[in-house]
Amino acid sequence: GFVRRYSSAACLPARYMEEEFWHEIAFGKMESVEYACDIDGSAFSSSPNDQLGRSKWNLKKLSRLSKSILRLLRTAIPGVTDPMLYIGMLFSMFAWHVEDHYLYSINYHHCGASKTWYGIPGKAAPDFEKVVREHVYDHEILSGEGETAAFDILLGKTTMFPPNILLHHHVPVYRAIQKPGEFVITFPRAYHSGFSHGFNCGEAVNFAVGEWFPLGAIASQRYALLKRIPLLPYEELLCKEAALLDHEFSTSSYKDLTTSTGDTHIQHCMKVPFVQLMRLQHCVRWSLMKMGARTHYKADIDATVLCSICKRDCYVAHVMCNCRVDAICLCHEEEIRKCPCSHDRAVFVRKDIIELETLSKKFEEENGIVDAVKKQMSCGSSTHSYFNRINHNAEYFPYCKIHIDTPPEVHSISETRVFGYDLNKPYPDASTITFCFGPHEYSTQSDVRLSPVFLYVAVLYCSN
Repeated sequence: GFVRRYSSAACLPARYMEEEFWHEIAFGKMESVEYACDIDGSAFSSSPNDQLGRSKWNLKKLSRLSKSILRLLRTAIPGVTDPMLYIGMLFSMFAWHVEDHYLYSINYHHCGASKTWYGIPGKAAPDFEKVVREHVYDHEILSGEGETAAFDILLGKTTMFPPNILLHHHVPVYRAIQKPGEFVITFPRAYHSGFSHGFNCGEAVNFAVGEWFPLGAIASQRYALLKRIPLLPYEELLCKEAALLDHEFSTSSYKDLTTSTGDTHIQHCMKVPFVQLMRLQHCVRWSLMKMGARTHYKADIDATVLCSICKRDCYVAHVMCNCRVDAICLCHEEEIRKCPCSHDRAVFVRKDIIELETLSKKFEEENGIVDAVKKQMSCGSSTHSYFNRINHNAEYFPYCKIHIDTPPEVHSISETRVFGYDLNKPYPDASTITFCFGPHEYSTQSDVRLSPVFLYVAVLYCSN
């Protein structure tokens, strides 16, 4: 029966295979299919004689290219910075999902039967989630209310349903048939799913460019609302890219490059979130200072501090007090105001905080940057939702001086402590510190990927 019916599946028309797939999902007798996913490694050749292997399209190299934001990560992340292999069989599928942190992804089809992809434009993601929340999941499945309820479940990549449900509710869906030798690229916040027409082998990896930062900010905010440990230190990547951009722009060759290639828009996408971050952080630190908090420099330690409440990365600053063992970020006005510590509260900032704020002021001098930041605030898209509620009296103005205590050099752990914190190690317990971003600490999204921010599917070809 089944074997005889699909023995030549690789030669059957894609539309027929699509109909059979959804029929099998609804009425079929197949109990399971096998899908070997998240296999460490790459099938791209390392031979200097292989044209594709030595090109920039080699997925082993892509995330570390000069324009990729992920090159700034301190350690590799399997499946994100390093590619993984996916070996499928007939009707093996990848469920509806979006990439971690709304990253781009690129998938190469090495060999075997074709794949059918379904993709939703990134701008339609809210409509997609609404349909899933209202017409796919029932209330018993949803763990909460609001826009993040469906997003939380979709992150598990266990949801598969036919695209006609989306079309019926006016959500645009695009289909692509991927064949061997073809790339499929998915754009930020673009939900996608699909299935294999038979045995095949694919490879996928993530990447990000400057245009990703605004969407990365939205993803980080949603992760924080769900209290999910982030895969990427968004704040750190944003600050590092801003500093590198300023350094590169100081050279004449880079000025010529930006003029000729039109990178102004990409730079704008990075500068606006950076300026917004620095303004908000400064305003909150000033408010905390007025509440009695003292400010100190962070120690020089190669670690990522995570907020003990929402799990954000605290690259620029974090707060510690006697009420909590661990650090919290500057996004928790209510918790901070309820804290009775007052003068026994410390804000730890990076030692290059002045340089970062100077860079932010420099970006603000450019046309359109401040207006774009104000627009983000007025639209309520700020990553710090409480910003507009902070007391802005005549005393405050952006980047005004905030005194930073600089105690004498500490030679041992026991010599100098402020409010119970060792100034040589002003960090929370190890439970909220991520020293590396490895697979043992984070669950990376796997699978193959697709679908752009705008209304088309990108399928790229590369010669063998």
